[in-house]
Amino acid sequence: MIELLKVWVTNITIAIFFITAVEMILPDNSIKKYAKFVLGLMLIVVIINPIMKIFDKNFNLNTYSSKATSYMEGSNSKANIKEYKNINIQNTTQNFKKNLEAQCITNLEDVYPDNKYNAEIKIVYDSKKGVFNINTVDIGVVDKGVKSIKNIDINTSSVSTSNKEILRDEQGNKIKNLLSTKLKISNDAITVYKLYS
Repeated sequence: MIELLKVWVTNITIAIFFITAVEMILPDNSIKKYAKFVLGLMLIVVIINPIMKIFDKNFNLNTYSSKATSYMEGSNSKANIKEYKNINIQNTTQNFKKNLEAQCITNLEDVYPDNKYNAEIKIVYDSKKGVFNINTVDIGVVDKGVKSIKNIDINTSSVSTSNKEILRDEQGNKIKNLLSTKLKISNDAITVYKLYS
């Protein structure tokens, strides 16, 4: 027992000398605080290792660390990481889409306040480049006031209404040019249509 205590105190002393030497040669920058954190963890491991052996005779820190390493390198972990990455990309795409649609509506209402606008943007993630690309932008222009619905087709199986009329006039071109400049995309990716309420 005395021999184990002697080895434990010796290990703690060596660890403290090692930590002190490393701290003395570290430069004074932002890395120093991270290095101190890691060195502190090393000291905790040196102190706790014999205490854990008292409670668990089979305790071996190397076994636990190798199990953790094998888990991180295992295929199950890689599948989980891939799944989390896909979920993250999906959530980021949705948030980017909502924010971009809201920004388009705000920009249009600031420049052309006579109308109300709806925006529908399709975004695609380019996994090779790691960027989100704007695929299409559909802008609905709603005149203030109530308009009648156009083109009602009624048949026995369903009722469909076509309430979109693509704007190819000056108003549509102005909206396209504004959004093309703001979003830095081609005019061809933007469709402006009249929405009837």
